[in-house]
Amino acid sequence: MTENPTASEVQSRIRELLGRATLLRARGQQQEALKLTEEVLGLDEASWEACELAGDLFLDLDKGEEALEMYRRAKDLNRSRGVLEEKIGRAALARAKTQESSKLSQALLEGRAQASLPPRKPGYAALLSMIVPGLGQLYNGEPVKGFIVMASFLVIFAMTGMALRGQLAASALSPRGALYAPQVDLNSVLTGIFSGVTLIWVLLLVGVYIYAMADAGLRASRTMTSDDSGVV
Repeated sequence: MTENPTASEVQSRIRELLGRATLLRARGQQQEALKLTEEVLGLDEASWEACELAGDLFLDLDKGEEALEMYRRAKDLNRSRGVLEEKIGRAALARAKTQESSKLSQALLEGRAQASLPPRKPGYAALLSMIVPGLGQLYNGEPVKGFIVMASFLVIFAMTGMALRGQLAASALSPRGALYAPQVDLNSVLTGIFSGVTLIWVLLLVGVYIYAMADAGLRASRTMTSDDSGVV
């Protein structure tokens, strides 16, 4: 082109650039094609063809935000082109998908989300935690929670056993002979279990046991729903 190109020369150059950009897009060279659309817009910022093509290229690259901006710009420049409405809709969906993916990635980084798990059987998960609290959580793919639940149950179980043993020792009477075990006052034992420190340990033990089964079953049921995003 000459130093001061005429309007026809500018339009000829624009058509050439758009043609080359379209060809590059067909070859999968979107980035190179985008550079040509930028050059076209540098020559004529009111070129709706360049805006639309740039939108197509951004959409090919899964850049919904940029595609939406270019399609809207093309629509403002040429309101009679109906196909742009459909393209704007597609770009809006692509942008929403990108934003949702970004939110989930951020949540994963912040520890507010868990990666998607394969479907688990709620009944089987609850049964495992009924056998040994924490096994259901391990089955669901939650090793940290599973080991915490299991360790808590074992500690509370041990403390409850020690409390009950102490209660039995306190309730035992003197032996009647070398061949006889100490007699135990059953009423005193039952009274001790359902009162004082022993009762607290028993309640904690039952609470952890119920929580382990309920949590394992509920978490497993969430993995079976298609709308479980993993954000907690």
